[in-house]
Amino acid sequence: MSDSHKNSPRRAFVSHSTLDDKYVAELEAFLRALGVDDVFNDDSSIKPDEQFWPAIEKGIADRDTLVVVITAASMDSEWVRREVEYARGLSKNIIPLRIEDCSIPSYFDGHRIIEFRVSVRMERRCDISRILTYAPAELIGRETETALLADSWRRVLRNERSRPHVLTFVALGGEGKTSLVANWAAALAHQDWPGCDAAFAWSFYSQGTREQMAASSDLFLKEALTFFGDAADKEFAAGPAGAYEKGQRLARIVGRRRSLLILDGLEPLQYAPTSPTPGQAKDQGIAALLKGLAGDNRGLCVVTTRYSLPDLRAFWQNTAPEVSLLRLSRAAGVHLLQSFDVKGSLLRNIPFDSAREQLNEFEKLVEDVQGHALTLNLLGTYLRDAHAGDIRKGDLVNLEEADTEEQGGHAFRVMEAYEREFEREGDKGQRALAVLRLLGLFDRPITSDCIGALLQAPAVPGLTEPLAGLTEAQRNLALKRLEDARLLAVNRDASGVLVSLDAHPLLREYFARELLAHQPNAWREAHRRIYKHLCANTREGDKPTLEDLQPLYQAVAHGCQAGLLEEARATVFRDRIMRDNDAYSVRKLGAYGSNLGALACFFESPWTRVSIGFSQAARGWILGEAASSLQAVGRLNEAFQPLRLGVEVARDTAVGARTDSFRSHQWKEAAVLMGNLSELELSAGEMTQSLSDAQQSEVYANHSGEAHWITVARAYQATTLHQMGRPSEAEAFFRSAESWQADTQPSYKLLYATLGFRYCEFLLAFAHRTSWQLTITPALVAHDEVALEACHAVYQRAEQTLRESREWGGAALLDIALDQLTLSRVALFQLIQKRLSLDSCGNSVSEAMQNLRRTGEVEFVVAGLLTRAWVRFLTGARTGLESAQADLDEAWEAAERGPMRLHMADIHLHRARLFFR
Repeated sequence: MSDSHKNSPRRAFVSHSTLDDKYVAELEAFLRALGVDDVFNDDSSIKPDEQFWPAIEKGIADRDTLVVVITAASMDSEWVRREVEYARGLSKNIIPLRIEDCSIPSYFDGHRIIEFRVSVRMERRCDISRILTYAPAELIGRETETALLADSWRRVLRNERSRPHVLTFVALGGEGKTSLVANWAAALAHQDWPGCDAAFAWSFYSQGTREQMAASSDLFLKEALTFFGDAADKEFAAGPAGAYEKGQRLARIVGRRRSLLILDGLEPLQYAPTSPTPGQAKDQGIAALLKGLAGDNRGLCVVTTRYSLPDLRAFWQNTAPEVSLLRLSRAAGVHLLQSFDVKGSLLRNIPFDSAREQLNEFEKLVEDVQGHALTLNLLGTYLRDAHAGDIRKGDLVNLEEADTEEQGGHAFRVMEAYEREFEREGDKGQRALAVLRLLGLFDRPITSDCIGALLQAPAVPGLTEPLAGLTEAQRNLALKRLEDARLLAVNRDASGVLVSLDAHPLLREYFARELLAHQPNAWREAHRRIYKHLCANTREGDKPTLEDLQPLYQAVAHGCQAGLLEEARATVFRDRIMRDNDAYSVRKLGAYGSNLGALACFFESPWTRVSIGFSQAARGWILGEAASSLQAVGRLNEAFQPLRLGVEVARDTAVGARTDSFRSHQWKEAAVLMGNLSELELSAGEMTQSLSDAQQSEVYANHSGEAHWITVARAYQATTLHQMGRPSEAEAFFRSAESWQADTQPSYKLLYATLGFRYCEFLLAFAHRTSWQLTITPALVAHDEVALEACHAVYQRAEQTLRESREWGGAALLDIALDQLTLSRVALFQLIQKRLSLDSCGNSVSEAMQNLRRTGEVEFVVAGLLTRAWVRFLTGARTGLESAQADLDEAWEAAERGPMRLHMADIHLHRARLFFR
């Protein structure tokens, strides 16, 4: 460095995202320690009366170096991009400092990235064991799709901008989606994962595929966060945060590294094609994960599913292409049959009407099954094992009777032929059939302990007699035969000990249907044994994890299939999973999705028809729990029906009750459910009906004699009247509710929890309105003393109820979070009225949001996001605007899923007031 440069002042401009403020102070100190005399940080260096972009231009022009903080947030920032391009236009020195793992945009081409990450390359970890079993020795007929996968990964390694972030393969069951992806992943593993930082695969087939089940992402999210994340992520994964928040966090963690994430068999978590929203993800966690990765992913996510994913429609043409996996071609089908040593004529002498052409025997068989990969595999092994590979014996399979509209229709016909062949073989064939029928009892792999429970003496009549008394060697021979026929996947540990058995979901479905139809007693007894085994051998302890509870969730499903409906509901789900009023599984673990899966087992048709084996009282409880869980995860449209049915059941049960105590209890249940229905209708914008149902809730509460629910019903009426623009009536009902509570609960003079939050919203209405006026037209509106007095009064209320909640110790996290949100709103309004800095308010609302997310209550999370968007807009000098937009976008996604029309209207108003003034 020359002497002249040594003596001249050194100046730097720090370009960053507001979300990265935590790095800036440390970076400024670091730069000054290196001899930089002047550091310009736009959040603190621009005076309030200056125009923002002109001040930025001057700041860059006056400094000789632009230091760019590279993080995921800053690389998404339009302001950072603009600053870099402006600096390049002035030929300024640009120094990119990468603080976090994230992709590097093209405007840094030609610049050396200085690594400030704690670890430039984290230790590579790979776990694809959940799908590796299904990788075929030879994959036939999927060369184009394999090449697409390989090319997508090459583009990841080259960091191409226009490359897939999420690649989805869509096909009917049995077309070979899993085989395709497993084969490609196995090849990458064989190459020692070139350029891959981490690889993780998950199969949702292992969580259940039957329509009456409601699979969830709970366990997957916990396992994936633990796999990809650090200690803080693992703690978060085990906590009560909702699936949406966990999915968002997982997307950020996965996307910042060059990772491979494989999600196989996603359809259990999607709405069926016959639903009003076909293919849409019904699981919030998966929706958040996929959208997050489609937007920002340094690696690649590969998805297989039977249904198209409309959630990613906006990304189909760029970062999230969707590929239809079609039937095998004739040539590939012929090759596949020949790989099983099937023998036949290759002369084209069979008329083929649809194309007026001649086919050979192989081509005719391929066309008969419409090139369906699984069916051709089954046909190949059937002809090889049963008929020495003679293709002419394909006529023994009633393919013409296959229902082409049915998933797996042709495959089912082959299984019928297999079944007939096994039955003719005597003991050897009966053993094979018995094993396959055992698989039909499960909607996931069958573990060795469950196999042992089923094979205990005495044998299950009509099911396990062929397997009774067999030696281990004889059982292994039966398994080996089925494995060679590709009817079964046998999973063993390193020492050769059996771990589990699995089969294609369509095969499990076939044998489940056959066993239930022809051996219903064996079906029930087998499920009873599994249920009893899981209940007796699960030691969940006092503070179980989600993994600890998994056997109990499975026990619920098997107990219901066994006809032990009430025992499964009360003894397992209510007492051991929910811990009765503690609601342990949702409050401590956030397992709303897993709970919905268990609740679905109590329905003949979720969520409209409860199984007839339950009493009226139990039916009401089930409907209430289902509605509550659906409402909590934002699936409002689905929650309406069980709530309405629940009200009817509770009311009818109360009318017919024989004892006063039971009658009172049922009227209380009717009041609770009707009140919940009123809240749901209000959120959906159905205000007239909401008010009517809130009034009816008070009628039922009066019948019950339960004072607390009279308070609740009056507060519900007040809330609806407030939203309807009838403030004087709303105030009267709020006062009545609080007075009634003070008389009946002397220890609690003020409305608390959600009721207190709604009352505070009402009391802050004027301050809310005038604060918006000050935000939009600050020069035209003066602060209002009445508004400040209301803020002071509400502050005192919320402080008192928050203190009481914390002193009580048994308060739900939601109660605390709502008081924190109220205090944040008070602080926001006071600071706006007094025209003071909102920095402290930002910290307050962040704490409230953190706790609201942990509750998993989507409606209140949306309310918190709206408040935080307002705060961020006013406190952020630059990327506060982007953060506010992000909050409104997240709120809209959650509200639209409901749909929560009241919140959707609020979001539109926030956008208009903040960004379109």
